[in-house]
Amino acid sequence: MGENMPLDSQFERWLQEAAERAPDISAMSAAQRRAVADQANLKLQRPPLAYPVAEIRDLAIQGPAGPMTLRLYYPFVHGSSGPRPVTVFFHGGGFVTGSLATYDVICRALCRASKTIVAFVDYRLAPEHPFPAAPDDALAAVRYIGRHAGSFGGDAQRLALAGDSAGALLAALTALRVRDEGGPALCGQCLLYPMLDFRHDGLASLTRNAHGYGFTREARDWYIQQYLPDEASRTHPFNTLLERQDLADLPPALVMTAEFDPVCDEGVRYAELLAEQGVLTRHSHYYGMIHAFVRRLGQHLQADQAIDECGVWLRRILTSPAI
Repeated sequence: MGENMPLDSQFERWLQEAAERAPDISAMSAAQRRAVADQANLKLQRPPLAYPVAEIRDLAIQGPAGPMTLRLYYPFVHGSSGPRPVTVFFHGGGFVTGSLATYDVICRALCRASKTIVAFVDYRLAPEHPFPAAPDDALAAVRYIGRHAGSFGGDAQRLALAGDSAGALLAALTALRVRDEGGPALCGQCLLYPMLDFRHDGLASLTRNAHGYGFTREARDWYIQQYLPDEASRTHPFNTLLERQDLADLPPALVMTAEFDPVCDEGVRYAELLAEQGVLTRHSHYYGMIHAFVRRLGQHLQADQAIDECGVWLRRILTSPAI
């Protein structure tokens, strides 16, 4: 997919401003980088009260290696008191960064747009917990929700997965695992600018958009090294989704990509693979945008449009099989 538009001028200005004040992270530990990234992401957010929801609950569940947290966001609903559809959300951050705090506004906005209970999964992070900790936590959370949704007002028969960047990989992979390893039936998977390819060379966008657009090739490589310190893990079936020929019978998918994103072509290719193998797939490409552009909710029209598109799509697939 070729570029038809220049980099969005507002994002170009924001990137210049960020570059001027960005600290040197080259010698920082993963924990220090996590703190810097989380602080920067919190500064990007609009106030949470700009996206009011009916209720927020923290739910402690048993994960594969101990307690883990689900944060539940409840939508305002008029005229209905029955169980609500549930969207399980996995955050991005290269499997290293991202938190309940930094994704609060996105979860609030998605809850409002989709009219579903959004269940944020606080999975374990690398390098303290490398692969397969995050995928195993993701699967455990979805299985728990499939069994216990009714206990918190959710409808286990209307369940979808969503995620951005590394979280989109967790959503896509978990959809495969519940199909193959047992788990609740899913109605859909919503994948925002997914990070799916762990090969060293990568696809063309990794070179085309390697520098100058916030998320760089060097950052991508560093995140992968934290998550997959064992080189052999790069070829594990969980980490080679772009080579899978067994995607049939997966739930419908919405795949979003951003033009000036190093991992753009990964989402494009996965959408093609899904469609080729008979999965009902919608690919939505955001021209002029960069990786993680949705973080600019309330500040940029296309960030708002992307969440609205996710919400409309989720409402549709959770009530009807048609996209």
